[in-house]
Amino acid sequence: YVKVKKEVDAEAEEDDDDDDDDKEDEEEKDDVETKDDDEEKEEEKEKKPTKKTVYEWEQVNTQKAIWLRAKEDVTEEEYTEFYKSISKDYLDPLSYTHFNAEGEIEFKSILYLPKKAPFDMMDNYWSKKSEVKLFVRRVLVAEKFDELLPRYLNFVRGVVDSDDLPLNVSREQLQQNKIMKVISKKLVRKVLELMKKLAKEEESGDDEDEEKEDEEEKDEEKKEEKKDKADEE
Repeated sequence: YVKVKKEVDAEAEEDDDDDDDDKEDEEEKDDVETKDDDEEKEEEKEKKPTKKTVYEWEQVNTQKAIWLRAKEDVTEEEYTEFYKSISKDYLDPLSYTHFNAEGEIEFKSILYLPKKAPFDMMDNYWSKKSEVKLFVRRVLVAEKFDELLPRYLNFVRGVVDSDDLPLNVSREQLQQNKIMKVISKKLVRKVLELMKKLAKEEESGDDEDEEKEDEEEKDEEKKEEKKDKADEE
């Protein structure tokens, strides 16, 4: 939220009248005339409102976090931009998965597979932490958290947001939390499913390429047969 200065219309303040006794006597005599004059003045005041400066709190970012939105409402460009913002990668992601885990423990997540392995992937392998950001009730708790994914998946990027985790706890307490272990298992399963899906798509693509090559070879053989027949004639 940001404090914003605004100008709004305000009613004109009424002036305090300090009339003498003589003026009061004159007003009593000309009661009808003064009443008409007062009504006209009041109307003029109503017609000419004054400006008043006020300060209000205004919400700057009204858009929902991308992982809280439905998949159908998020475009490919938004997924790509979000990946680049959290990973600092200049390339588009190879693939991603956006899901809501439901059951006893609920959380929302977007996980990305980079197109190229990070150049420092094997540097400090045993001390390196997972690059998945941990949120608790939309509040960032940890930029890197080694309990979310095992080391062999430290190239995965993304975010996890859970309402079931306690907010005001230390990193050590979170590491020992049973909910974290359940979340970690589900994340690993989702990443492996995504990798299997990519492998199947690649295999099916290879099969299609082989079929095309076979068809091209058959076409060439038919053309050669036609040429041979034409030469014989």
